Amino acid sequence: MSKERDEMIAELESKLSDIQRQNELLEKQLKQVERERVEYLQNVSHQLVAPLNAIKWHIENLRASRMDVERATKVLRSIYSQSTIAVHLAKNFALMSNLEADHALAAMTEPLQSMSLCSLLINLSDDFQPLGWDKGLQIGVDTKGFEDAPQVLAIKPLISQVFSNIIENAVKYSDRDTEIRIYGKHEREIDSVSVSIRNRGIPLPDSVDEVFQRGYRSAQAKNQYPAGTGFGLYIAERIVAIHEGEISAERDAMNATVFTVTLTVSGLKGKARIRGPKDRFAN
Repeated sequence: MSKERDEMIAELESKLSDIQRQNELLEKQLKQVERERVEYLQNVSHQLVAPLNAIKWHIENLRASRMDVERATKVLRSIYSQSTIAVHLAKNFALMSNLEADHALAAMTEPLQSMSLCSLLINLSDDFQPLGWDKGLQIGVDTKGFEDAPQVLAIKPLISQVFSNIIENAVKYSDRDTEIRIYGKHEREIDSVSVSIRNRGIPLPDSVDEVFQRGYRSAQAKNQYPAGTGFGLYIAERIVAIHEGEISAERDAMNATVFTVTLTVSGLKGKARIRGPKDRFAN
């Protein structure tokens, strides 16, 4: 009896020790998450203040001085650029909590809708082009590859953010006086449309998958753009995964950076609510 009791006590002590170790591990993980949350909030706040201050300064200049048309046009272009940055940051910030909850497609509140990736990418390239002008960059969409591409079924605001994040990175990290090219291709055999965004600038790391890790930023990226969060590509990867698509990064034969996103044309039918007439009128 005494032996059985000792064995039982030893087993309980072993289980208690395991629970204590697990508890210590969870406490460390919680502290790490809290540190990351605080750092992220501070970083995003800092980044939002910069474009908002720039907008305020430009507006004050417009009100206080008389400018010729050329100068006023440049100032308005800068205001537009800074507004684009602020809106982009705010959208990423709003998405973080939802994506961290590890939602499935069916749990998302936004409905699926058929959308033209070509039209979306033309609009986004127009939005980001003023940012590119500051570095002598040109952003172009090769519409030929999209000519026979069908519309894809997706949550439009989320997919828009995927391409916004990739294009913004391309603008930030491209060499001056280069070009950002966007290509499309209809992958008939897998019923998908692929979009590739190519730029020349800071090279990808040897382990390219690192760029999709939460908070990852290379040393070169930090030197060139210190205020970045490292969440843009992580968010993009999560959104693409929710859509059961694929995202990849590679260096091509010319050592340029190419991000490719592949989305299914109709593979998501029946997996989430489809956008209907009432949804359209609601907007």
